This record gives sequence, structure tokens and C-alpha cells, in this order.
Amino acid sequence: MTNNRTKYLVLTIFFMAIVIIQVVIPWLGYIPLGAFVVGAAPTIIQFTVAIAAIILGARWGAFIGAFWGLITLWQAWSTPGTIGSLIFQNPITAIVPRLLMGFLIGWLFNQLLRGKSARIQVVGLAFLGALAALINTVGVVLSTAVGFKVMHTNFTGVPTDNILGWLVSIVAFNGIFEVITGAILVTIIGKILVPLAEKSGIKG
Repeated sequence: MTNNRTKYLVLTIFFMAIVIIQVVIPWLGYIPLGAFVVGAAPTIIQFTVAIAAIILGARWGAFIGAFWGLITLWQAWSTPGTIGSLIFQNPITAIVPRLLMGFLIGWLFNQLLRGKSARIQVVGLAFLGALAALINTVGVVLSTAVGFKVMHTNFTGVPTDNILGWLVSIVAFNGIFEVITGAILVTIIGKILVPLAEKSGIKG
């Protein structure tokens, strides 16, 4: 039992380290597709959280998601002056969508895909990768819209009416590519790592 718990702790620290590296080195935290698709730069940190949740389970997935959220919150308050930092200065926006995403992806994998055939898992991993992007994006957009309304936010570039529509217009383009990227990355990486983790006794 102690040995197994140690494995979970080591892997959790490993995934936390990856999140930190992706945050500190921007081009490791997103895929710049500008050379191929103008303006697209899908964020991929949420897929690190999703893969961690798939391997370690819902509880650890939620923990790593919340960890990413706390880093985002710290960045927003330490480097203010942009709409992006304004959005993530709200603790609910910065933390809750990431925490929920980690929990739900881990829970869904254990409930629906754990122990299933390789073919079913491949399809399921693609779905979970896309879902991770949607949970993160939708959670951030909805919590931001509510937060801006409640706080009556007045900031250059932020409209006073139809804030939800404005936010959707900002994230929609990147959001499409994040869904596609998530489906691909989580499938490829998960297909390799899940069997290896299970052989080591790590089964969510």
C-alpha cells in the first residue's frame, strides 16, 4: 500500500513539474499554429491535466487541475494590465474550471473506459481529450461573464453589453483547434501511458 501511494505521489509531482514548465516556457504550453492557420494557438496545459487525471484518477486529477489554476491566479495578479490577466484574477475563473476538468476526466475514464478493450479506449480517449478542452473553455467563459457582470467590470476593450457573446467570439476560434488538439494528443499519449501505468499498479 505504501509503495503504491509513493508511486502516485511521484507521478503527481511529475505532472505538476510538467505544468510548471509549460507555464514558464510559453511555447511548451501551447501549439502555435500561426504558420498554418492564422492566429490559432491552442493551449495544451489542460491536456497535461487530463492525462494525469486519466492515469491517476479523479482525485489527483482535480488536485493537479487546481494546482494549474493557482499558478494562473498568481500570474494574473503578478502581471496585471491585460484582459487575460483581468479574467484570471477571479479565483473562481482561474481555479474551478481546471479543478472540475481534472476531476470529471478522471472520473469518466474510470467509470467508462478502465479495463475496456484497446479499441474502445482509443475512441474514449479522443472524446475525453476534446471534452477536457470544452470543460476548461466553457467554464472560463461562463465564470468570466458572470464575474464581469457582478463586478461591473470597466476595462479597455471590454463591452458593457453582451459580455458572454464577446467572450465567445474571442475564444471560439482557438477553442475549435483546442478540441481537435485535445482529441489527438490525449489519444496518442494516453494510449501509450495508460497501459504502462496499469502494469505498474497505477489504476486511477
